Amino acid sequence: MGKKCTIISKENGRRKRLRYSRKNAGILSLLLLFSSIGMMACGRTTVETGHVSYSSISSLTGMESTPVINYTLPVLTPNVLVDQQGYASGREKLAVVKSREPVENFRVIDKETGETVYHGKVENSDYNEDLHLYIGRVDFTQVTQNGTFYLECDRVGQSFAFTVQQDHYEELFHSLCAKLHEACENRRITEEEILTVLTACEWYPETFADDNANEIPDLLEDIAGWLEKTTNDTGQPEPENMTYVAALAKFGYLYQKYDVQYATQCLQHASAIYTKLTATSGRDAQKFMALTELYRAAGLYSYRTQILEYKDFFEDNTSYLEETDYLYGAMTYLATRQAVDVDLCTVFMEDIRNRGEELAKRSDKMIDAVTSVNNGTEDLLKRAEELSCANYILYSYQYTEILEDFLHYLMGRNKDSVCYYPEEGDTADYLLLIAQQVSLGGKHEQIK
Repeated sequence: MGKKCTIISKENGRRKRLRYSRKNAGILSLLLLFSSIGMMACGRTTVETGHVSYSSISSLTGMESTPVINYTLPVLTPNVLVDQQGYASGREKLAVVKSREPVENFRVIDKETGETVYHGKVENSDYNEDLHLYIGRVDFTQVTQNGTFYLECDRVGQSFAFTVQQDHYEELFHSLCAKLHEACENRRITEEEILTVLTACEWYPETFADDNANEIPDLLEDIAGWLEKTTNDTGQPEPENMTYVAALAKFGYLYQKYDVQYATQCLQHASAIYTKLTATSGRDAQKFMALTELYRAAGLYSYRTQILEYKDFFEDNTSYLEETDYLYGAMTYLATRQAVDVDLCTVFMEDIRNRGEELAKRSDKMIDAVTSVNNGTEDLLKRAEELSCANYILYSYQYTEILEDFLHYLMGRNKDSVCYYPEEGDTADYLLLIAQQVSLGGKHEQIK
């Protein structure tokens, strides 16, 4: 009996030791797992196959107080950077390659068939000391057939897919017009956006569709509908600010060749709101913009006199161009057929021209695909807007190329390979840029 008890006691001891061993092994495994994840989760790591982004690890507690590990799987960013919205078949097509070792060749692959439709050499593969990477340029301008493709390079892999279309910018433009049509109908569009759309209508009227064939651009009719709802809706108060005054006056000026009576009503309404506001307002950008629109449309001497009160301000500095309302006001003053102050026009011309040259020089850093230094989408769209003004006045092929590069950057040819269009930034700002590209279709040298 004593021997049997001894045997049982030894067996229980062995099982107990086994349980402790398994428990310790489990704890050790968990510690190793947390240590490994912690090392990986501390940031973003550049690897040959792309950037790996890990979210932070959080420890949750379940119903039985059991720790639950919650983390996000790594997200790979291609090392071949392209405009994910696509390219126009008759325009220049560039991409950027980044790698730890020099890359010599690239291939353009048809996504549907898997066939190589074009191949070439990676250009300017220079070493970047700060990034510890080779940066090369891919030029596949010769690919002109319509389709969906991706780029492929040895060792660094593939790009995101993109399209090549003859009417690439036209398609983007029509899509944006549809969004703005809906925004006008639902009154989800701001006065600032209305002004930008009206500016696009003024500068590039030939790009806007007239689907109902009544000789009025459809988007201009959409804005007319927005104004009618805004002025007549008793349930929602009408805006009372200088930006709205400028929008009414600008619309009245552009719409007079289609419906003089309604255009005149809009202009009178703008004047009435301005008179009401000016009693309590000082000199600022919004008021100046409203004055220039009212003066161009109505030609009243009182508006001209008030505009000239700003003259000393404009002569003493150029910082006013940082404010879009001053910039738009200056553009309207330059475009008016009313009597203007020649010296003030000269100031505006020189300042806008100098601003264009400055932005052209800075653009390499602002929209560089891998080392860009900028303040985000909104700021980039604002700089592109300023450059668009300079380009409208002076027309420079260099500026049009830079503005197209702004679009390529915002649509995916950037260090994070993120397509910001159309979710980030005002739709109207993109409309102005894309309308410009559509209008330049015949001026670009077509690929032979």
